[in-house]
Amino acid sequence: MSQEQYSAGKPSDYRMRESRVLRTIRDGKVARVLKLNTNDAKVAEIFAMAQPDAIWLCSEHCSGSYESMEHQIRAAKIYDVDAIVRVSRGSYSDYIRPLEMDAAGLIVPHVMNLADAINVRDMTKFAPVGKRPVDGGNNDALFTRVEFQDYLETANRERFALYQIEDPEVMDDIDQIAALEGVDALFFGPGDMSVAMGIPGQLNHPEIVRMRKQVATAARKHNKIAATVADPASVAPYVDMGYNLLNIGADVLALTKYADEMLGAFDGI
Repeated sequence: MSQEQYSAGKPSDYRMRESRVLRTIRDGKVARVLKLNTNDAKVAEIFAMAQPDAIWLCSEHCSGSYESMEHQIRAAKIYDVDAIVRVSRGSYSDYIRPLEMDAAGLIVPHVMNLADAINVRDMTKFAPVGKRPVDGGNNDALFTRVEFQDYLETANRERFALYQIEDPEVMDDIDQIAALEGVDALFFGPGDMSVAMGIPGQLNHPEIVRMRKQVATAARKHNKIAATVADPASVAPYVDMGYNLLNIGADVLALTKYADEMLGAFDGI
């Protein structure tokens, strides 16, 4: 869509939705995230009613379509909850489609080095910060109702990408990536990092602990979000370490636990 086409309608007072995650973090608090592996909007709504700051959707590992993802994003917004989408590593369309469906954030897996980070930045931020292509006719710009320049500026300010740090080779560039203009957040992924290090599943191995601290330190040094996954016992230690966005729990964990507990009532009968 051209700027001329976009601007053909009459001006309005419509504004792009602001991010709850960013509002929470700007207030000096820790953003709380719940993950969904299922693709049902009802599950997204149930989670959103619990009032996390965001729900985490996934197109890297999970089977949902763009249509089902759009319904989940909409279900979260009913309760002023952000959606963060972990994208597939592909073309720029894989990055901007969730944003244009009005996801507040992206998780970009396996950012490997500084050059890779610059490429991600360029695909997710509008000029002058990056080189993101623009449409403006979708959910995030309220289907052209948001004024064009306001859309560009608000998207750069209120939409964010979390750069997943989950491979040992990226650690040499971690400070430079955190310092890069337009990089919003570093997301430490201990699971894949442990596999890549040859210590699969040892999430508290000394090397994993060292890198976990290094990521948080680099992010906060450059006033960027430090994100990772947590469980109830690790929330306080990770916050003390500098993390200010934590995913805790997932729908599949809750469902498997519930199913096992219910069927446990028949044990011994």
